Amino acid sequence: MTLLSLLKKRWVFAEPEPDAVQHLADRLRISPLTATLLVNRAITDAEEGRVFLDADLEGTHDPYLMRDMDKAVKRILTAIENDEGITIFGDYDVDGVTSTALMHHFFHELGIRFDHYLPERMEEGYGVNENALDEIKARGNKLVITADCGITAVKQVAYARTIGLDVIVTDHHQVPEEGLPDAVAVLNPFQPDCTYPFKFLSGVGIVFKLAVAIRRALRNAGWSPDRLPNLKKHLDLFTLGTIADMAPLTGENHVLTHNGLEALRTTEKPGLVALKHVAGVDGKVDSFSIGFGLAPRLNAAGRLGRADSGLDLLVTHDQGEARRIAEQLDQINEQRKHTQHGVQEEAEYLIEREVDLEKERVLVLASENFHQGVIGIVASKLADKYYRPTFLIAIRDGMGKGSARSIPTFNLYKALSQCSEHLTQYGGHAYAAGLNIEAGRIDDFRRAINEVGAPYLTDDRMVSELKIDSTLDLRDIGMDAYKEMQKLGPFGQVNTLPVFCSRRIRIRDFREIGRDRTHVRFRATQGKTAVNVIGFRLAETFRYLDPDTLIDIAYELQLNTWNGREKVELKLLDVRPSDPTD
Repeated sequence: MTLLSLLKKRWVFAEPEPDAVQHLADRLRISPLTATLLVNRAITDAEEGRVFLDADLEGTHDPYLMRDMDKAVKRILTAIENDEGITIFGDYDVDGVTSTALMHHFFHELGIRFDHYLPERMEEGYGVNENALDEIKARGNKLVITADCGITAVKQVAYARTIGLDVIVTDHHQVPEEGLPDAVAVLNPFQPDCTYPFKFLSGVGIVFKLAVAIRRALRNAGWSPDRLPNLKKHLDLFTLGTIADMAPLTGENHVLTHNGLEALRTTEKPGLVALKHVAGVDGKVDSFSIGFGLAPRLNAAGRLGRADSGLDLLVTHDQGEARRIAEQLDQINEQRKHTQHGVQEEAEYLIEREVDLEKERVLVLASENFHQGVIGIVASKLADKYYRPTFLIAIRDGMGKGSARSIPTFNLYKALSQCSEHLTQYGGHAYAAGLNIEAGRIDDFRRAINEVGAPYLTDDRMVSELKIDSTLDLRDIGMDAYKEMQKLGPFGQVNTLPVFCSRRIRIRDFREIGRDRTHVRFRATQGKTAVNVIGFRLAETFRYLDPDTLIDIAYELQLNTWNGREKVELKLLDVRPSDPTD
């Protein structure tokens, strides 16, 4: 049996095929370390590796490879030619808001007639609804383009046809069992018979490809190039939405976000400039600063207020208005943190009082005290802490709106499809999902989802794994290794920041740091080599470790900049006693 680490994780070491590593190293003239990291990310073809490392926009796919793209573009060009009003129907999360904002900028620069509609989370819920369609019809518009929603709106799209509205669906979520909406066009790489090579675009990614296709069609129709928007400058919105939605940063997403980070760093959009300022994101912009700085503030609008304020921020051309909205979102985000803390405390109390963790492998927690706007965040934190699928359901007026997060061994969407008789609505992905349910059916759903999960959530599958890319000697760690690693960025979902291991390490100059002394800093030594290490929230772990014990450490490489000097240090992720037989 494999021993677990001090954080009770199973370390899983990548085992790249040596011939594949050597092939990439030789063909691409890269180091064995970079080649190893590529192979670990399932890149074994030299040409694919070249595209990944170069991240040139020429390596992106033709948008017309996406099923129904030709139909969508034809209908939009007809609307432009006939001066028909178009409504962009978005979603209230960052992916939905950036999708709407990107299409807003694109249509504004084309000079066509359009508006937008974002549903209110608490009152309308997710996706297209009939009341909203009635309002859009009353505005005199004839075409609705969904952004990051609509794939489950079979009934709503059918209703739209009865009142004289055409609908184009752009969505990246899983196609429901009941089939596709009867729309003018459906843009979704997951739909049957769609041959688009990359399946994992975010909502804003599909909107971006639609804009590329429209631009090409307008140019072919005789529009002069100076009338057509420069879409490269809108890669800032693509990158913000894609990283915030935790889409895989592989394939086309990798190429576009690689270029988009530079667009976001140099953006002239007043809203993004102001958002970066209140978030303290200056200079270099990366996945971390988006995920923990920009996205939470933009998401706060849809969670506790109205998503329109986030959209207003992204589309305004007025610097003063941008600063005002950004500061408002910053304040709302502080409220969000407070609300989230309260919901998490309530959830932990329910687990302690009502849940048998040995029997219930899927957590289903419901309360009238849960705030619908933050249950997804709390579900994610609980899924990480207890390492099991977690559902949080906010009850209001006899109905529950739920959000779920999962672990790799349990596909939420497939599981929900097996429990659909208990639900009024559901949708999502393998790792994240949402649902609506009558409050009186929650107990039945809890039993059903645990029955579905039982075969998959066995003891050995409910141990958190730490995947390690390679084992390094400390003497091999330095600026060269760090720069090699950075060639694979930006890092995020699937293309994760590389994790390394060093064995038989001794600890020197150990100390606890931070206001509450929960972090650690020390020198890791191996032979004559010593490297600085920092570990966040690991002080308690080290109190159970004999300071003279030889240890193995798992870590990420990071750059420490101090007084203008740069030095590579290790960000500690986990630790375990060394095997004396190694």
